[in-house]
Amino acid sequence: MNKIKIKHVDAFTETPFRGNPAGVVLDAKNLSETQMADIARELNLSETAFILPPSKLDADVRIRWFTPTIEVPLCGHATVASFHALAEEGRMGMEKDGEYHFKLETNSGILPLDVTKENNSITVMLGMKLPNFQSSNQQKIELVRLLNITQSEFDGNFPPLRDNYLFVAVKRLHTLYTIKPNFVMMSYFLESRNLHGICVFTTETVDRDSKVHSRFFAPNDGINEDPVTGSSHAPLAVILYDNGFLQAQDGKCIFQGEQGDAIGRRGRVMVELDVDGEKPVFVKVGGKAVTVFEGDLLLKD
Repeated sequence: MNKIKIKHVDAFTETPFRGNPAGVVLDAKNLSETQMADIARELNLSETAFILPPSKLDADVRIRWFTPTIEVPLCGHATVASFHALAEEGRMGMEKDGEYHFKLETNSGILPLDVTKENNSITVMLGMKLPNFQSSNQQKIELVRLLNITQSEFDGNFPPLRDNYLFVAVKRLHTLYTIKPNFVMMSYFLESRNLHGICVFTTETVDRDSKVHSRFFAPNDGINEDPVTGSSHAPLAVILYDNGFLQAQDGKCIFQGEQGDAIGRRGRVMVELDVDGEKPVFVKVGGKAVTVFEGDLLLKD
């Protein structure tokens, strides 16, 4: 029997059993794609990250991410979890406190990533591509049926937009908490429109220093509700800025996003949006994490 080391890490929190849990396989270079898929299905977390040597010369490390049902091109929370685990173990040169910079190979391209390790605290920030938004012509009546809310609860300050996800705004935090999606209908809706998820958000927040609270649904990717979604916060930053809900200081908008509270997985996401003139040019998403447990998984030879 072969053994591989696995960590279970809660991302976007420093409190165990909050945030978004991810599996992290620290040495995945000898695993086949089938084994990765099997391990992700066995762990049954929203994503499991597999850390690999890079296949491209200009990258330092590669990660592949699997949900229990499919491989996804990028996952923010499992990336934060992965580099928390690497820094915690002093791998990739991160034995001491300091700031570290990496180029991460993903199926979405090579992305910049920063790790700050200081006084037993680890912060991971992932550079992400800016969204390529399209106006969405979804009728509110369709969204009413999907989300089980009334038309009056949508926020008219934010028209629905889509990239890989559909972004829908509601006025009140209470509405967001009480959403009960029709996941069967939502699966068909997403598949027929080539979407990977729906992010529902509001600018009414729990914490005074937060700017947005959201929930994220992706039943077609095997995740009815993702507790805390890093990849949705990059587009959210642009939406908030373009609609006047963020103001840049010295060319940066730095803010906190909230997610997970409605399902008992309170998480907080750090977001940095760089602005040149009045145009967003770069965004980083990240935060902290905590290792909940680690162990060895046994694989047949």
